[in-house]
Amino acid sequence: MMPTQTPTDAQLKDQAIRQALAGDTTEARQTANEIVDKRYLREAWQMMLFVESERGNVQAVKDTIVSCPDPSLLASHFYLELPQVFVKAGDRSGGIEIAKAMGDAGVLPLIGIVAHLAEDGDIAGVREALSHVDEDLRAMIMRKVSAYQPKIQRLDGLNLVGEQAAEANSLAA
Repeated sequence: MMPTQTPTDAQLKDQAIRQALAGDTTEARQTANEIVDKRYLREAWQMMLFVESERGNVQAVKDTIVSCPDPSLLASHFYLELPQVFVKAGDRSGGIEIAKAMGDAGVLPLIGIVAHLAEDGDIAGVREALSHVDEDLRAMIMRKVSAYQPKIQRLDGLNLVGEQAAEANSLAA
């Protein structure tokens, strides 16, 4: 009888990625949790997250983020852009949900979402995104967003001001 060979971390990483690509995220996560070397562990978790994001499945992305044993494994440029990717694809609430699942790392992406939505004139989206941000930070963001809004679509706190904002920006004000 031949002894069974223990898979290397590189083999486990490859297996986790294959499982994720096949749609078996539960098994992929279990396999990834067997990896010891942080390099391979990081590659496995980032690839699982990438695969789920490419599928556009908000819940699977959130589950992957939440189930990752060490948030630093996910830290990357792609990770920080992930909520914005969903917003740009038309899934505003999905992008916000993903940013919330990211915890503290999601604050910066939420600010990016607010900026994107403000640029598009999506006031309801700005309000929704800001409802998940600390009150002091929200006030600071609203001041910045207000500075970039057209005169007739100024924001005052979280309220649309409309005509009063246009008057406030006139030379007579």
